[in-house]
Amino acid sequence: MQANATPLTVVLVEDSFTIRRQLLQRLDTVPGLRVVGEAADEATALTLIGYLQPDAVLLDLSLAQGGSGIAVLKALRKQGYRGQVHVLSHQTEAYRAAVLAAGADGFFDKAEELELMLRQLTGQPEVPPPRPFDAAALHERLDQMVRLAVRDGSDLVVHVLAGSAEALQPLAARLITGLDGGDLVGWLGTSDGARLCIAQIDGEDAPPLASRAELQGSALRLGRAQLPDDALSAGGLVTLAELRALGRLP
Repeated sequence: MQANATPLTVVLVEDSFTIRRQLLQRLDTVPGLRVVGEAADEATALTLIGYLQPDAVLLDLSLAQGGSGIAVLKALRKQGYRGQVHVLSHQTEAYRAAVLAAGADGFFDKAEELELMLRQLTGQPEVPPPRPFDAAALHERLDQMVRLAVRDGSDLVVHVLAGSAEALQPLAARLITGLDGGDLVGWLGTSDGARLCIAQIDGEDAPPLASRAELQGSALRLGRAQLPDDALSAGGLVTLAELRALGRLP
């Protein structure tokens, strides 16, 4: 897919909020893909897809309210939908033949075959690995995470690592592949050295983060802030974590 090509539009149909968040996080990093709709049940999925006519649908096999991904798939093909439909499930072998016979373009294990699905979806031999968000995208995504955490009563922890770009860049590459798929890793826009921000909902990964920072040398400093104890806004959390990383606040 060319960088300047029209984005490939996707509707994501997944009833699990946690898994949907993880999938969206990965899809957001793929150049040329744009998620235009989300659904958790059959009725919403069919209405969204009929209205949006996306280029592709990523479809869970089991949906909310007892719904079935196979039923959605059959209805779409009966209605004449000609876009790609890729089914994601933890029960791949048991349903593979039925799903492909119903008109799916692919059937993938959501835990093990996401990258394979992305390659087939985009037509690329290699899909670029996830990369840390830039400052603008980081703040936008962190605002969304804060709103979701407040709505759901979840804990959200923001870490900031301060140090040289040379030390932080390899660490960022390891963190973005090693953390949970729904976590957020990105760069803060600063003029006096590099800042790497890591945000986790219901995450208990602070000790591993501290350990990884120490392995990189004492020049890296880690600060932490938690919602709702320290702040209620994305900006407030980032600022507190950054000041703690710089040693200006305890």
